[in-house]
Amino acid sequence: MGGPAASPPALAPEQRGSLKPLGSALVVLGVVAATIAVAAQFMPDGRHNAGPAPQPPAVEPMVAVARSVTHSVSYELFGEHGARNITYVAQGAAIAQEREAATPWSKKFQRTGVEGGSEFYSVSAQGKKNGKLRCRILVDNQVVSESESIGDQPVTCAR
Repeated sequence: MGGPAASPPALAPEQRGSLKPLGSALVVLGVVAATIAVAAQFMPDGRHNAGPAPQPPAVEPMVAVARSVTHSVSYELFGEHGARNITYVAQGAAIAQEREAATPWSKKFQRTGVEGGSEFYSVSAQGKKNGKLRCRILVDNQVVSESESIGDQPVTCAR
């Protein structure tokens, strides 16, 4: 019995590290299994609902009924020496301009808008010489704006 103690056989160089791929695969499988277990905790009943999302109930769209109303509009200028650079909001909110005109001057038209809505009306002009120039806007024969200027200052009426 006096022989030397047996030592484990030495591995050949090609056998060293051959267990590493097996260990790496086990680690990856463990991570995947842990991920699935955690995800299952957050999903109701551990199942995934792959069906389509429920549709909201159908609702018929409401149609707003806006009634239109037509107004009679009159722009007026009064002055001693006429007016120039007359600018006003005309039919359909178009801007119109007249280079000059004798006074008294007026422009009448019909404008259609939404009932209860607000329409914009405006007229402005300059006097040709020193003197007074007055403007006035009537909507359905009611004065809605009136103004006056002296000298060559412009006058503006708006509503």
